[in-house]
Amino acid sequence: MDQLNDCSMVAILLCLVVAASVLFLPLIMGPLHPPSYPILLVIPIVLVLAIIFLHQASK
Repeated sequence: MDQLNDCSMVAILLCLVVAASVLFLPLIMGPLHPPSYPILLVIPIVLVLAIIFLHQASK
């Protein structure tokens, strides 16, 4: 039962870290620029490769 309690505490801590990051990181970020075209092409390629991998792994 102790291990379950440790996992839940870690999950709560990670949720708090993510929430704090979402709240405070934009305050210290500089001006944003739109992504370049190669980066825009990488995102769909990675998603398609992940879908292909998951499809093959489920067989």
